[in-house]
Amino acid sequence: MKLSFLEKFGYGLGDTASNFVWALMMNFIIFYYTDILGITAAAAGTMLLFARSTDGVVDFFIGAMADRTKSKWGRFRPYLVWLCVPLAVVFVLAFTTPNISPAGKLVWAWVTYNLLMLLYSAINIPYGALSGVMTDDPLERTTLNSYRMALAQFGGIIANASFMVLIVKFGAGSQQLGAQRTVMLFSAIAVVLFLISFFTTKERIHPPPAQKTKLTADLKTLFLNRHWVVLFVTGVVNMTLAVARGTGTVYFLKSYLHWDGGQIGIFFMMSGLAMIFGAMMTRLAVKALGRKAAFITSMALIALTTAPFFWVQPQQTALVFLFQMLGMIFSGINATLFWALVADTADFQEWKFKTRTTGVVFSATTCAQKAGMGVGAGCAGFLIANFGYVPNAEQTTKALEGIRLLNSLIPATGLLVLAAFFSIYGLNERICSTMREELTRRREETMPVPPQLGEPMAAICAESPENA
Repeated sequence: MKLSFLEKFGYGLGDTASNFVWALMMNFIIFYYTDILGITAAAAGTMLLFARSTDGVVDFFIGAMADRTKSKWGRFRPYLVWLCVPLAVVFVLAFTTPNISPAGKLVWAWVTYNLLMLLYSAINIPYGALSGVMTDDPLERTTLNSYRMALAQFGGIIANASFMVLIVKFGAGSQQLGAQRTVMLFSAIAVVLFLISFFTTKERIHPPPAQKTKLTADLKTLFLNRHWVVLFVTGVVNMTLAVARGTGTVYFLKSYLHWDGGQIGIFFMMSGLAMIFGAMMTRLAVKALGRKAAFITSMALIALTTAPFFWVQPQQTALVFLFQMLGMIFSGINATLFWALVADTADFQEWKFKTRTTGVVFSATTCAQKAGMGVGAGCAGFLIANFGYVPNAEQTTKALEGIRLLNSLIPATGLLVLAAFFSIYGLNERICSTMREELTRRREETMPVPPQLGEPMAAICAESPENA
């Protein structure tokens, strides 16, 4: 199951589209709520904690629905067409500031944010599961996810590097208007990219022909899959730390380093380019260390390049970029390997329990990430408020120290603990090779055998009455 360059590139463009939404949700949403929409950091943190932690439950049902979808386009690809426009519309609404009371704005934020996350899940979960059914070759999967992570960063680079700049350019003196028009542009680009991804990809791996499962059975076998459980916990903690740090980064750059929108844009652009480089180096890391060891090593190295931000001084711009670029290279490897490992756990599910529920495996993993996003954003909002942060004002020493902690030692410590925890993950290269060979044999056995040239049709029907 070798994939062409066009298919890998086209698949990756789907995450370029997704990352317009993801990047703003990761790095700018609390800043937007506090400094543009006009709600408090504590209120924003509370909202995001509950919204992100609870909407992950819906993800499981989205994955189950995708597994049961039948169309001429496959099980997962159709969602790229069906939902790209609704996602774009709600994305714009989420960054629209209505002229209403502060309480009304909070309600507006709750409604638009939850609807945006629901639609994001409904398109992104099938998109992620698609990588698990395009090929079963482990190196091809790693490469496919390398393209995905690299091209995702292009969306992230555009969004992160230009958001603050375009707000000023499009706003004509109004941050609210600038944010809305900027997201309109992002949304239009995303729709086009989702459609390209749909037209350039193909589903090749399908569930066993006789497979019929219930949601309760899917959930039971999922939690009996001990390797997926380890990934689930890893996803929750890893995303919690990433969102907490991502949220703190904007405040760190703006309030501690006193950078303007242009400098912040360059910082995020360089970060995205470094992550692309890391994603494309993942194949080499896997060949050298194996997927499990490379994943653990990447987490430890991210931690070691994150911790120094606590001691960096505002005038040490070169050190800020050095540690950030190194950390993002390792982050590119880490993110690429995470989704390749999820595909392996879907194979294990089929190998062990003889049912393939790729959508459920990927959706439940996304649920873990959503929970991590909720906890990370909630903790970041509460901590920023507790540190005494005041929007659009000079910050106190206590607030600045807290922002530095949130951007350095807190996530670094968590990542080192997480790297040690992941050592119990059990799917190594040998087991994955055994699984792949066995699953290939099973699929060949269940494939219908075409009639030989000249074989009487009556004989075929007699041997296979169900086909008559």
